[in-house]
Amino acid sequence: MWAMDLYAELTQLLGEMQRLKVDYALCGGIALAVHGVPRATQDIDILVPEDALDDLRQSARAAGYAFETEPLDFPSGVTIVRFTKVLADGQPLMLDALIAKGPLHKVWKQRQTLSFDGGTVTVVSREGLISLKLAAGRPQDLVDVQKLAEVNRG
Repeated sequence: MWAMDLYAELTQLLGEMQRLKVDYALCGGIALAVHGVPRATQDIDILVPEDALDDLRQSARAAGYAFETEPLDFPSGVTIVRFTKVLADGQPLMLDALIAKGPLHKVWKQRQTLSFDGGTVTVVSREGLISLKLAAGRPQDLVDVQKLAEVNRG
């Protein structure tokens, strides 16, 4: 997916979420960009409180996300609900909603509203993003942590 397409999809989703006043914090690759570490990403990752899940579900449907998984519970205590939208070119776009409970409660409490691209967006803090990346522990996540640390020093 082209970056502009992802941006347009994110803008549409956030507009629907704003309409229903859904609390959220961007995380994942988009949050990296907001914190000064742009890299290619092909999905949207958000952190939401458990009591906002129904409103998020309505927002996602209004933005064209027709498919939803059952909540995926991981041994770490993290729960994710995945929504999928099929784009005009036939490609899937994933929206992963991490539920702000258990180990993610602290990350949720540290979220920030920042200026971004002429508006504001709510994202997990740099420290929260590092925590999420270290917990995931995949090679790309560890590279992301290193780049976040470099930007912080710069």
